[in-house]
Amino acid sequence: MSKRNVYFVLAILGLVLPYSLFLPWLLEHGLDFGLFFQELFVNDVAGTGGLDILAVTIVILTFVVMESKKLGMKHTIIPILATLVAVGFGLAVFLCLRERHFENEQNKRTNA
Repeated sequence: MSKRNVYFVLAILGLVLPYSLFLPWLLEHGLDFGLFFQELFVNDVAGTGGLDILAVTIVILTFVVMESKKLGMKHTIIPILATLVAVGFGLAVFLCLRERHFENEQNKRTNA
């Protein structure tokens, strides 16, 4: 299996796994942001997880922007939006797109 396909499968998992828990909650409570954050920080353990996800989101967004600029990648908005949907989804989407970029660059060099 190619790297790009591995990242694609990981992207699907990064979307399906968190939403398998979030969608039932959303259907039950709707977009109740107050309740969402209340439950997210219901205790120190849960709060640690919530803050960790926030920190990881900032790290991933920074990485996506900086790496995309360094490599001259286009369509940076796609992994940025994907990260805002689900962190694991966004990182895997970016890695998949980066791998595609590497493949395209390799093909340009081979065909030149």
